[in-house]
Amino acid sequence: MAYMNGIDVSNWQAGINLAAVPADFVICKATQGTSYVSPDCARQVEQAAGAGKLVGTYHYISGSGAVAEADFYLDNIKSWIGKYMICLDWESNQNSQWGNESYLKQVAQRIIERTGIPPVIYVQQSRLSAVKPIAEELNCGLWVAQYANMDQTGYQDAPWNEGAYSCAIRQYSSAGRLNGYNGNLDLNKFYGDKNAWMKYCNPDSAHEDAGGSTAPSNPTSPTGSTIDLVVGVMQGKYGNGDYRKAALGARYDEVQNMINHISTASVSTLASEVKAGKYGNGETRKIVLGSRYDEVQKAVNGSGKKSVAAIADEVIAGKWGNGSDRKNKLQAAGYDYNAVQAEVNKKLGSGSSNSAKHYYTIKSGDTLSEIAAKYGTTVSQLQSWNGIKNANVIYAGQKIRVK
Repeated sequence: MAYMNGIDVSNWQAGINLAAVPADFVICKATQGTSYVSPDCARQVEQAAGAGKLVGTYHYISGSGAVAEADFYLDNIKSWIGKYMICLDWESNQNSQWGNESYLKQVAQRIIERTGIPPVIYVQQSRLSAVKPIAEELNCGLWVAQYANMDQTGYQDAPWNEGAYSCAIRQYSSAGRLNGYNGNLDLNKFYGDKNAWMKYCNPDSAHEDAGGSTAPSNPTSPTGSTIDLVVGVMQGKYGNGDYRKAALGARYDEVQNMINHISTASVSTLASEVKAGKYGNGETRKIVLGSRYDEVQKAVNGSGKKSVAAIADEVIAGKWGNGSDRKNKLQAAGYDYNAVQAEVNKKLGSGSSNSAKHYYTIKSGDTLSEIAAKYGTTVSQLQSWNGIKNANVIYAGQKIRVK
């Protein structure tokens, strides 16, 4: 099988003369996190390319925001996309998301969304089993680091443990010694020829446009509710501008109209729509409303709310439904479900004002007509006392007044 020898460098090798170092390929550190750009990267890349070597760049993931990291990397290598290999460095040091492979997946997905090019993922062999499924799902090559020892070495035709797992690139030493540089270098073996390398760089002639993104060709409209798609947009899944328009296809107008409405509508309008359940609950509502969330939620929870006691009376009268339906409606309206339910239970319990009243807890199989006969009353009276609209709809565990 054809293979090539190469090195990877960072600013630790600032000033290295890559034209003088023997290497079929050079992979240069470009960025880290969302603020660091390797000072020597541009010089290293251009020098290596000028010397006729194959070139790649890599981004060191720090855990500072998946989409932000991917965008920072791509924005800094824009002129090289489609020409040189794109790589992600996933390791434990200086990475707050280490062990959370779903974060790695988000970074890789964002790169694919913007460029159409699956990045090659660098990972130590001990974490390969966790990363490999993501690489396979996203069609990403693997760049695996595993060393036999820390002894100085030159290029090796058959690195230790070769063949134990499949990968595109194997890094087998960080103590490499090569002519042309007086210091340690990371040594790597690429399993393929120049054509194989270039397929990782540009598998489908994908490239970024001047705006920094490439719209997918022949897009299909995504499925899901409008809210689901708005959540995706707010999380960066569908990009911006023309890319978003192409990615959403026929769904673009409905999704963008909702986003624009949320951005421009009054607080009172959005608060009313929240109460009507338009924007969901919990984290979904928070994502959809974005920067408007705090002011809208404050209005939802504002001074116009009824007291817990008043809402409890409405619950008893049947205005808020039962079970999970009641809970969802109360929470959507900004009420504390547990506080309201506690007040309901208190009101339905025995006390001085209810000393002449009697209550019964409905059991499975009970009917209102049977309960009415048992306690010497009528179905209509039970409905009136307990706010039951449909005599055929009662629930086991429901506490009702019978006298």
